[in-house]
Amino acid sequence: MRQFFYLCMIAVSIGLFAGCKAKKAAVASFSDLNGEWGVVEMNGKVLNPVETHQVLIFDVAGNRLSGNAGCNRIMGQIEYSEMYKNIIKFPQVATTRMGCPDMSGEKELLTALDKVVRFEAVGENKPVDEIALYGTDNSKLLVIKKQK
Repeated sequence: MRQFFYLCMIAVSIGLFAGCKAKKAAVASFSDLNGEWGVVEMNGKVLNPVETHQVLIFDVAGNRLSGNAGCNRIMGQIEYSEMYKNIIKFPQVATTRMGCPDMSGEKELLTALDKVVRFEAVGENKPVDEIALYGTDNSKLLVIKKQK
C-alpha cells in the first residue's frame, strides 16, 4: 500500500513539473487587432485570402471595421470595452451592393461577423499574427492572419 502511495506521488509530481514547463499561448489584446487581416479560415474551411479577397481592417482607435467581403466593401462599428477583455461585437456591418457571380463566400463572412462575440490569439507568436473569432456557442467562426 505504501509503495502505491509513493508511486502516485511521483506520478503527480512529474505531471505538475511537466505542466509548468509547457509553453503558454499568446494572449491577444484589443490593440493587437489594429491593422489589416486576411481571412484564412471560415466555419472550419481553410481559405486563401489572395483568392477570396476577404480582408478585414480594424481601426482600433476609431472602433471601426472596414475591408472587403470578397466582392463588396464592408464597413461598420466595433463594440469593445476594456472591462470585458476579448469580448467583441460587430453591430450593423454594411456593404456596398455590387452584384457578383458568386456571393456565397461573402454572405458566409457577413453571417459569421454578425455572430462573433469574442477573440483570442492562435498559437504562441509574439507579436500576435493570427486571431480566432468565436460565436456565442464557442464555435470558431473565423481565423484571421495579419497581412504584411
